Amino acid sequence: MGIARQSIEDLKKRSKISDFILSTTSGKLRGTKGMALCPFHGEKTASMSFTDVENLFHCFGCKEGGDIFKYVQEINNLEFQDAIEFVAEKYGFKLTYTQSSENNDFKVYQEKIDSINNYFLETMESDKSKDAKVYLKTRKYDNSDIKKYAISFVSKDDESFNKFCKSNDITKDDLKRLGFISSNGNMLFKNRIMFPILSFRNDIIAFGGRSIDDFGPKYLNSSDSVLYKKNRNLYFTNDFISATKKKGYAILVEGYFDVLSLNKLGYANAASPSGTALTHQQLESVSRYTSKILICFDNDEAGLKATERVLDIKNQVSKQLEIHCLNLPSDYKDISEVYELKPDSFNEILKKNEEIVEYLLNKFLKEDSNKKNVFNYFRKITNKLSPLEVDIALDLLSKKLSTEKEILKRELNFQTENDVVQVNETSINSISIFQDIVTSNIVKNNFEILEEEKEILSLNNEYASLINSLKKDKNQRKDYLNVSFLPDQYEEAVVRLFLHFANIEIENLIYKFEQEESKDFSLLQQVEDLKKKKEIYQNTI
Repeated sequence: MGIARQSIEDLKKRSKISDFILSTTSGKLRGTKGMALCPFHGEKTASMSFTDVENLFHCFGCKEGGDIFKYVQEINNLEFQDAIEFVAEKYGFKLTYTQSSENNDFKVYQEKIDSINNYFLETMESDKSKDAKVYLKTRKYDNSDIKKYAISFVSKDDESFNKFCKSNDITKDDLKRLGFISSNGNMLFKNRIMFPILSFRNDIIAFGGRSIDDFGPKYLNSSDSVLYKKNRNLYFTNDFISATKKKGYAILVEGYFDVLSLNKLGYANAASPSGTALTHQQLESVSRYTSKILICFDNDEAGLKATERVLDIKNQVSKQLEIHCLNLPSDYKDISEVYELKPDSFNEILKKNEEIVEYLLNKFLKEDSNKKNVFNYFRKITNKLSPLEVDIALDLLSKKLSTEKEILKRELNFQTENDVVQVNETSINSISIFQDIVTSNIVKNNFEILEEEKEILSLNNEYASLINSLKKDKNQRKDYLNVSFLPDQYEEAVVRLFLHFANIEIENLIYKFEQEESKDFSLLQQVEDLKKKKEIYQNTI
């Protein structure tokens, strides 16, 4: 069940963001505007402005900002609807709810997967799980651990499971929509130890399964479902958010047992992309709770590649992240081996963490000390970093190669000059192609502009002027009539062009706001509205 939009707007008019900010951080309110210490990053001087008129906040330091619901959501680790209900409860405001088939479906499938989880838990307590418990004991997990981390089991007994589903009104189509059915129509999980994958609200949304025989892959995840998206969700335990907030950082590892091992070592602030490549969406999710990340992937070539990938995606995340790596001794395959073989050594390993670029360079230097090769590797791993990050990394490289930083800079500029031109040209050409496709569609439709095209035009005056000039000049239109494209190419062009212009407009609005002496908070409202629209468009890519 969703909350009616008008009800949300009425609540916003009744509430004051200062009530929540001043109860969670230090600050001063003068009239309807104020300044406070930002609770989302460490600071000693107040840099977060807020206003009760528009119910908005904005930090000049970390750039976190939004409306009253965003503040309550972030400070209390809530989902958006929970944040609205939290605010409503404070003011005794009665919300109006709407029925939607999507929300009803979500609730129904949440109940069904909870029911299936209970079945798996009961199976773990039965004699059918004897071999599973023996295996878990070899990994140093006893009955109390099994219960604490809700580790369950699914047996080979299809008949019992089918009978359970039938008696609980769970159809094969339900199982498919919940990610339990493979592409060839068979049950994904058989004779497997089951790890519950949770949402950030600690609801079970999927499972990871570890085989205890030679049937199929060693590890399997649920398929994408109505509740679960592999590229967005991670595996963690119930205490992940509170532990991350308390310790001030999160640890990202590869697998289920790695997460549980860290929990046993006293670090519930651990999460895993469930054995798949870490995505920027997953990194974005973790960044909601901390800007400090520790990486500890497996101690092999694949783990090294996965760590390098983090540098490729880190700047796609909205917040600036500080990323370090744990340097596992060579005799340990992964963090779970540390727990199983020598748990007392973990604290020392933790102390010796290294900044990610330094970690990767040190790994490379152990295999190859040739200056030219090291420099080329440096170029590769810093390819997606910002100019400032590259400059800081050059200081490090200068020390490691005993080479003047200016020499390295000149070499970097010399080697990348042509590459930079190509990259910039590709970027410009891509936007130009997307713009030509959208423009062609407008021209071919005789300037009957679609809603999504209107949104794009409203973001960029220069592009809007181009369309107006084409409308007046028939000769100019001819070039666009010859542009050919498929429907899916048009859809992608709309999304990419909107995101491109939206990013430019957001930067302009924030710059304008920060330059004004008398702050116009309506500019921030425009920023937040654009960010919400961006999220909608990004989810269609």
